[in-house]
Amino acid sequence: MHRRHLTLAGLAWLGGANATSRTASAGLITALPATAPGIAQSAGHGAVPASLRLLSEEFPPVNFSEGGQARGLSVDIVQAIQQRLGQALPIEFMPWARAFREAQDSQPTALFATARIPERESLFHWVGPIVQFQSTFYARADSRLRLHSLEQAKRMPKVLVVRDWYTLVQLQTAGFRNLQQISDPVQGVRMLAAGRAPLFAAEKLTMPRTLAQAGIRPNAVKELFSFASSEGYIAFSKSTPASTVAAWQAQLAELKRDGTFATIQKRWFPTDTTSR
Repeated sequence: MHRRHLTLAGLAWLGGANATSRTASAGLITALPATAPGIAQSAGHGAVPASLRLLSEEFPPVNFSEGGQARGLSVDIVQAIQQRLGQALPIEFMPWARAFREAQDSQPTALFATARIPERESLFHWVGPIVQFQSTFYARADSRLRLHSLEQAKRMPKVLVVRDWYTLVQLQTAGFRNLQQISDPVQGVRMLAAGRAPLFAAEKLTMPRTLAQAGIRPNAVKELFSFASSEGYIAFSKSTPASTVAAWQAQLAELKRDGTFATIQKRWFPTDTTSR
């Protein structure tokens, strides 16, 4: 369970015609190159293969694309890290299930923002945390449901949840057998508002923007209760060099030390304290 103001400084070289076709088909957000082809230099902190992919999903305001530019809390953090490393890699936006699958292939890849939960621990190398997620049950505002526990939710006829989200894994691990997987959170709130399911297990931090995207009034749904929290990270594929992962973690630590991280958080969530 996202989850979006800086713009990319440059276009990384992705290596030939295959990368060009991927750019055209996968919603790649690009700008001008700032480094030489082959290797993107990292300003004295090591080097990163130019083939490193940065993947994300439409999950405002944590990460999203708008007007051909990558935006959001995690985007600002990723771009600030890149700037300090002397890198300018583009970000590809795609449905979460596809991004999650492609982030586990043999090519060095970073996927953000990814909830770090026990079921995913061995799948990636982790850089973070960068955001705090809260798994929350929602119902229609006119519903008489007054759920307060997972055991009560298990007895409901249907619970909507986004495919391959951390929320799905959490509920499956808890023993839920009444889950209906959907493609994205916008679909979920629309189905909930239309009465096609009594419950939607979603992410609290991004729900206001999800409702706006779906064209649904904020008072059309109600929050029942939050049942889990998870920290969001930048998840690097196991094929990513350890030196790259270490360089990114070091620069994230520096962003937190010098106050840049807090400034980015306040920009996107001025009244929220759970993600700091």
